[in-house]
Amino acid sequence: MDEQMSQDSSDVEMNNSKGVLLKIANLYAEQLMSDVCLVVGDNRYPAHRVILCASSDVFQVMLMNPEWNECRESVIELKEDPMCSMVFPQFLKYLYVGQIKVSIQTVMPMLELADKYNIKDLVELCVDYMTKHVAKAATQGYLVSWFQYTISLGSSHVNLAAIMKNFIKWNLDIVSESNDFNELCGMILVTLLQQNDLVVQSEFTLFEYLEKWLLYKRDQLEKEPDMTEEEKQYELVSTIEAVFVHVRFAMMSPSELAKILVRPICQHHMEFFVERVAIGMSYHSGQEERIREIRGQENGALQFTPRLYTTDVWGLSMAINGFDQIEDYRSFVACFFSLNYLSECHEEQGIAWEIEFFPRGVRYNRAKLIGVFNIPDNTEIPESIIRTVRLKVLLQERLEEDRRFTVGVLISGVQSKITHVRTCHVRTAYFSNEQRVLNIDNLIPYEELQLSAVNLSQHLIGEKRDTIRLQVVIAPLGEHACTETPPFEFGNL
Repeated sequence: MDEQMSQDSSDVEMNNSKGVLLKIANLYAEQLMSDVCLVVGDNRYPAHRVILCASSDVFQVMLMNPEWNECRESVIELKEDPMCSMVFPQFLKYLYVGQIKVSIQTVMPMLELADKYNIKDLVELCVDYMTKHVAKAATQGYLVSWFQYTISLGSSHVNLAAIMKNFIKWNLDIVSESNDFNELCGMILVTLLQQNDLVVQSEFTLFEYLEKWLLYKRDQLEKEPDMTEEEKQYELVSTIEAVFVHVRFAMMSPSELAKILVRPICQHHMEFFVERVAIGMSYHSGQEERIREIRGQENGALQFTPRLYTTDVWGLSMAINGFDQIEDYRSFVACFFSLNYLSECHEEQGIAWEIEFFPRGVRYNRAKLIGVFNIPDNTEIPESIIRTVRLKVLLQERLEEDRRFTVGVLISGVQSKITHVRTCHVRTAYFSNEQRVLNIDNLIPYEELQLSAVNLSQHLIGEKRDTIRLQVVIAPLGEHACTETPPFEFGNL
């Protein structure tokens, strides 16, 4: 009987959800039957309590909890900053229709509203948009404000903040070109300067970026009507000391150090900059006692620690074209000389390296072991395949003693048609006559580079999106260098 009823059943599930949504959207568009009015700035927005409460638990508490004054009011004033006020109509409309249009300019105030009223689905949409447009935000002067907003919320947007933090660290040349860079908070800037994996052409170039930042701060101070000249000068000097103490003058060449004292910024605190230049000169002249004195100060060891410098004396660039035509397990080899010592008090300045790049996996052919202790002769080793994107670093020199080096691998990527450093790998490695090879695996996820042309890896660049570009940086770490840096944690900022 049940089987017959099932076979004779004429039940059909019908879906008119779009029509229902359209009816709700009409409530917003026609302002029909509204029972509350939201006042934002000079504008009034008729709305419906049921829609607001269904969309936001913040509105639900505000409008339904008798302990809140707004519960009994029909007109409610919301305090929003000017940018949030501008996008509030689109924000309110989203609560009715579930659709929204954002841009580089409007996404952050929209995220602020979504965070404030706890609209979780809108938060996800805004965060997803920002994640996919970090590079564009950097070139259009919005990335710093995005970053400072997200870290101000602590743990709420950790993943997004980490993506933006890495972009700033690895693409400071792009970020520093925008006016947005001048708005970077001093506390965040100091933490940034303490990082060893900051990618920059040279320490002198970094000094120029900071000089631009400081001169902007000086001009802003000059416009402060409520500060005396003495207060302005004190604030400027304090900022110089707090920020420029983290510039690694010892990592500049003597010729670069000679240029520092004629820079415009030095006239504001000449004594300080003379002292910092002297530290750099002491390092290059091998004044061990003075170096040890500086190293004993807070963060003093970082003065003698290189960053990831991208000029030719620190490494080389490789560009592998026609990636889709590359055979599996093929490798690409390049050789170059890097600095042997950081200080110019050493005569020997060059050290030879061989770089071998495996973009499509590594294969070890079948082989036999002969004459290996405790292993029978002619023991066969089977073929082995490792599915990884590998960089092999080979020291070609003979060393008098074990040496420590920082090896950085910068891999370019593209987002919004903007080429930038997308991935950075850093290793601290000891090399000796017995240990001459460093393998760095999983530079890029192996599966990512196997994607079809429809869904290309963002690490493929160029007009045809068929080029992998990487830059290898190798810097010696002397006895005074330090690999430990203060954490760039958002809760500490």
